[in-house]
Amino acid sequence: MLNSDSSSLITERPACQKVYQAALSLGLTPLQANLVASRIHAEELAHDNMADAVQKIVFPKLQYIQSPNELKNAKQAAKLIADAVQSNGKIILATDYDTDGVTSAWVATQALVNYFGVAPERIEHLIGERKEGYGITDEMVQRMLTLTDPIDLVISADQGSSDEPRIAQLAKHGIKVCVTDHHQMAMEGPPKSAACTVNPQQAGCDYDKTVAGCFVIFLVMSQTRTELIERKAIPKETPSLKDLAQNIALGTVADSVSLKSVNNRAIVQAGLAIINQRKHPAWQAMSQLNNNQGQPFTADYLAFQVATRINAASRVSDVTSAFHFLNASDFREAQHHLDQLEKDNLNRREQQQVMLEQAQAYAESIFHDQKYTLCIKMTGNAGIQGIIASRIGEHYSRPTIAMTELEGGLLAGSARGIVSNIDLREAFQWMSDQDSSLFRSMGGHKGAAGCMIPLDKFEDFSDLFETAITEQLQGQVPQPHIETDGQLAGQDLTPELIQQLNSLEPYGREWPKPVFYGHFKILDMRLVGQTQTHLSLKLLTEDRRRLSAIQFNARPDTKTELNVKPHDTIIAVYEPSLNTFHGRTSVQLRISHLIPTKH
Repeated sequence: MLNSDSSSLITERPACQKVYQAALSLGLTPLQANLVASRIHAEELAHDNMADAVQKIVFPKLQYIQSPNELKNAKQAAKLIADAVQSNGKIILATDYDTDGVTSAWVATQALVNYFGVAPERIEHLIGERKEGYGITDEMVQRMLTLTDPIDLVISADQGSSDEPRIAQLAKHGIKVCVTDHHQMAMEGPPKSAACTVNPQQAGCDYDKTVAGCFVIFLVMSQTRTELIERKAIPKETPSLKDLAQNIALGTVADSVSLKSVNNRAIVQAGLAIINQRKHPAWQAMSQLNNNQGQPFTADYLAFQVATRINAASRVSDVTSAFHFLNASDFREAQHHLDQLEKDNLNRREQQQVMLEQAQAYAESIFHDQKYTLCIKMTGNAGIQGIIASRIGEHYSRPTIAMTELEGGLLAGSARGIVSNIDLREAFQWMSDQDSSLFRSMGGHKGAAGCMIPLDKFEDFSDLFETAITEQLQGQVPQPHIETDGQLAGQDLTPELIQQLNSLEPYGREWPKPVFYGHFKILDMRLVGQTQTHLSLKLLTEDRRRLSAIQFNARPDTKTELNVKPHDTIIAVYEPSLNTFHGRTSVQLRISHLIPTKH
């Protein structure tokens, strides 16, 4: 689905010379220093000790994490949770349905049960369902109100900041709600009826704004541990919660928050170190399913092998299977739940293909060169529309929202910003200001957001979305371009190069994997894979080196003809990777864009 025509403009990331020199002083190679300098701008760092600031990003450690004391209301939340721990009523964990939400539920449960001694039967898990919409929904409130046991506290994680009406309803019934979240706040501020709100986005909070929901609940539970020790409710020898980093890493990577953040890089690096010990049954089961060709699990692996399966559960089936997978007590149990996640993922792929073809046709019917956005209306599974928005948006290089019809005359939508300087949450807020009846609900981040609107408001929504993005881009139509880290000679493409690149892990949003481009001649090519849509190639570099390459999804379907043939010269945009086959490891290029050149 990625653009592969010559109209795409290949650019090279500019490197900051001050950061480059600082990176060299840390012992990085010129290539590594250049990669770092093209991802960090000098104005982002403390100028009095730039090398120290670069070191904290490039070589992440838990000791660099910002103190929880800087997280506004974290101590207040810790007191509320400690009170609930020392009581005997129900503690309800109300979390979102995506990977960040599921890992948030896991973090909170592990802390309460295994560190604070709360009996498991006291904890009630309410993980949202995509079909009901984002946040603390009316359905979730009704489930709470029907519980017969007294409720000591409701703790939200990865949601709640925009749910004042539902929180107010709970408050009327004497139920306290402690909100922990990381999404942008509503214009009116934190929910007034909440007993406490912990969210780095709220006014007066100096904590890192980029952390995920699972990280926020981790910090709150860390403060709760301190509070309980001070109350002598748990021993002072109670271990720190750092072992929970394994699934905080998963939730952080899955939520596409910044991996240039010192906090996020440190928690992901620490989490991956624990994951790669393969002690937890969930990671043992994942290793048996896909051992990453014997290489250590990376942030990329978490995103594309683990998070996709967890998200598939909420998209096509029951999200609790993902929660049980992470909480499995032995390998057999983990494998059982992973088998279900695998079935869900295959089901998701089948549904996705049908919806993608539908969305492609719709997008083609409304797109023109002067269009700033794409607003797609489809039928099908609402849980898959975020993937559709990403695929269509990337193909057209436009901010895109994919919407599907729900029962009751509503449309659910998932939006992706695609263009780097777009703020979807700000756009939605502006649209709501223009038409107060437009949204039934909305939430999300700068680059990804969701909403629910009345079906008869679709055209109004489309027009307002176009206007909002046009104004944000100041009338400059988005232009497709491919950002790269420059060119490499064929002789540079060795396993040692991969080692250099791997040492700058973890990669993710705002710290992208290195991508290069070059001119090649196609020696041989063939379609591979069950769907015959992937392209395997043998290439010749300009300095006469032979390399293997693979382009996944080189064509959208079996009917589409490829635009290259053997002996053609091409420009390929690629990631260097290692490929192990029959015990032999060699460099393979993973091509994202393949552009024919004129002879």
